[in-house]
Amino acid sequence: MRLAEFIQTNHTSIIEAWVNFARSMVPWAEGMSETDLQDHARDLLIAVVNDIRKTQTALEQSEKSKGQAEDGKLAQIGQKHASDRLESGLSLKQLVSEYRALRASVLRQWDETQGNETGDVTRFNESIDEALATSINRYSETVDNTREQFLAILGHDLRNPIGAITMGATLLAEPQSNDVIEIANLMLGAAERMNRMVNDLLDLTRTRLGAGIPVTQKPMDLTPVCRQIVSELQPSHPDFQLRFESIGDLHGEWDSDRLAQVVSNLVANALQYGSSAKPVKLVAREKGQEVILQVHNEGLPIPENALKTIFTPMARHGSGAQSVDRNSRGLGLGLFIASEIVISHGGTINATSTEKEGTTFTVTLPRHPASKPAQPNASY
Repeated sequence: MRLAEFIQTNHTSIIEAWVNFARSMVPWAEGMSETDLQDHARDLLIAVVNDIRKTQTALEQSEKSKGQAEDGKLAQIGQKHASDRLESGLSLKQLVSEYRALRASVLRQWDETQGNETGDVTRFNESIDEALATSINRYSETVDNTREQFLAILGHDLRNPIGAITMGATLLAEPQSNDVIEIANLMLGAAERMNRMVNDLLDLTRTRLGAGIPVTQKPMDLTPVCRQIVSELQPSHPDFQLRFESIGDLHGEWDSDRLAQVVSNLVANALQYGSSAKPVKLVAREKGQEVILQVHNEGLPIPENALKTIFTPMARHGSGAQSVDRNSRGLGLGLFIASEIVISHGGTINATSTEKEGTTFTVTLPRHPASKPAQPNASY
């Protein structure tokens, strides 16, 4: 008897094993009927049998092993099952364990009917499942910790502007208040900081949904954008020398507001982590059908391992006493959002950092990017 035929013949006992395992996942399964626990088991087994019987090329097998198979009945059932289970409160670890239990049940019963006392296939899958379970647990713990850290930073960073607005409103309510303009400016600055945080979070959400950051491309000159950012940031960093150099023709078809965001994030990053002993340099120059934008600062170099994930949101890096955590202040989204904006323009961004040469972020922008640039792959 082939495995597909075995599953089809014994689907009742296999589904029973599925239900028994699902029932063991308390408190999630408490109060659920057998129908609820059975869920999509029968449809799933039918789809598995049909998939096993279907002729499969080497390419299709390879794509399936990478999780890139074309969506069919099996994928539809899996997606529906995941959605229903998660809406019911099942965790990622529990969802994965449900599939592991189903596979183990099928193979165990298969071994018994085939007289395979050693159960090599079952033992092999159990070993893989053990490693998978460990990996899932670790991954989930890391995601949970990052989420908690993110929320803690968000709460901390929002506290100051909220406090400033509250204090300003309290002062304005005083009948003898004379510094109305100063208080209003204080409140406006705090509100703008909060607005930037909200916009950063919205941009992060867009990228995670796979849509990328939207851009509106129009003919523009990059020079006045750079000058404006320098004039905005210099007053708040009086101890730094901030220099801008424009070389050649810097015209292209870009989103002016979004590129201002890129320049602002990169320069603010350089001012935050650079050394005030030497100037922070912003250089924009032409290069044929491209424009190159570079932001350079001196100071402690970024650790080599950190450079690989420098544009990842909420990345945390360390290197002993000389650690440089470039995302330790604020939400840690500045470099990530700058990178996504550049990608949305069809450009590239990279960073180099050494103790001798300093740290340089380089952005390359095509003058005439495609009207619908390829969007980055979403991941969290």
